[in-house]
Amino acid sequence: MPNYNKHYKSFLFYVFLNLILLDFGNQLRNLSFKLIGYKNPIFSIYHMKNTGSAFSTFENYTFALALLGLVAVIFIGYYIYKNISFQKKLPLIILTLFSAGTLGNMIERLTKGYVVDYIRLNFINFAIFNAFDVMICTSIFIYIVYLLKTTGDNNGKA
Repeated sequence: MPNYNKHYKSFLFYVFLNLILLDFGNQLRNLSFKLIGYKNPIFSIYHMKNTGSAFSTFENYTFALALLGLVAVIFIGYYIYKNISFQKKLPLIILTLFSAGTLGNMIERLTKGYVVDYIRLNFINFAIFNAFDVMICTSIFIYIVYLLKTTGDNNGKA
């Protein structure tokens, strides 16, 4: 019997959930092409080519951003394989959400030379974004809440 790392199950979950989230993000992007111009009070569907990162920063650094994304995804996968037990579901899900969002945007940068942003919020003046951006931001938000909660549980002791 092979000598599997004790976190192998976490790594398989990470890979499997990444594939599901990548497909979900791609399906939403493909659907957005059919819905261009759709509007309701909450959001509208537009299409914008973004060669940068958040809020179009680092515009035209597409390859560097894709390379940075690839490094992040590899590091996260390695970290999960070596350190995250399957019983630690929340950290595993947080890292996987972040990774899937990063991977989705990275693949678009490498295949198209840009990221397709298509969701515009109508009730606030905010940047147009995509499903992969939502995954990244959601993972960061959950991580901050997780850190605040775990820090609070320790009564401020590190």
